[in-house]
Amino acid sequence: MANSYQYINQYLNFLLEKYNIQICIKDFYGFIPINKELDEALQPFLAHTNPFCMYIKSEMSSYHTCLRMIRQMYEKFESGNFDCYYGVCHAGLGEYVIPIRSTKLLLGSVNAGFFQKNEHLADWCIRRACKASSSLSYETAKSLYQYHISSATIYADELLPHLHLLAEYLGHTYEILEKTHPDMASAYRYHNSNEDAILSHAFEYIRQNCLQHISVEELAKFCHCSSSYLSHIFKKRTSVNINTYINKIRIERSKNYLLNSGETIAEIAISTGFNDPNYYSRVFTKIIGISPTEFRRRFKNEII
Repeated sequence: MANSYQYINQYLNFLLEKYNIQICIKDFYGFIPINKELDEALQPFLAHTNPFCMYIKSEMSSYHTCLRMIRQMYEKFESGNFDCYYGVCHAGLGEYVIPIRSTKLLLGSVNAGFFQKNEHLADWCIRRACKASSSLSYETAKSLYQYHISSATIYADELLPHLHLLAEYLGHTYEILEKTHPDMASAYRYHNSNEDAILSHAFEYIRQNCLQHISVEELAKFCHCSSSYLSHIFKKRTSVNINTYINKIRIERSKNYLLNSGETIAEIAISTGFNDPNYYSRVFTKIIGISPTEFRRRFKNEII
């Protein structure tokens, strides 16, 4: 069954690719996880996971600075009737911030950037962040910034209507969910929850490192939380444990090899993170429903 919120995911990806921007949805209230399909559709957009941001947030104090800025967004919108503002984070990245509101509540924000309006300010912020940390290198951070952060290809007055439309859609989505989930009030998580950030960083780390061995302890360290807490929220939000999720990502990678290469099943197993080809075949069959050999036989000739 298709995800009923797949089109919002496609719309977000369209904006990212067409206008060279980053979009992040900040959930102050905790309404997104209430619906599994909405959570799944928005999960790639619940934290900034580009390599520059990931590097800066690998240092714990910088990570918590990012979380504190979410609280500041909440307080800014609560203290005044803003419909948008522009801000620069502690790492020098500028973005527009639009509130997500229902008729009664401030639910979150749509953050969009990154806009390089002041290179000198950005450089100063990067130097300051690295100077405050013993584990961050200015040279590495600056290189990642220059390679991965580039100007948007759209002017603000053209972009903002898209963002307001997105915020309005999410506000209406909450009001629909409120009618179908009478116990929604009990799900309130307050705006300083870092659950979304932890999961988004975990997903990105797994995506980048799924071909290597990943331990739960290693993943939790990267996300600046305990293994037990990471395992708990992972199961709650994805309905599977961490190792099962990692295997699913690896299996998806392996499908491309099966269809587009002449490698043997054993070679594909090794190249996608499985040390034992027999174990790979068992996992593939359990997840996909047919063996790797049968999958290749059925679908390889359909690739044009």
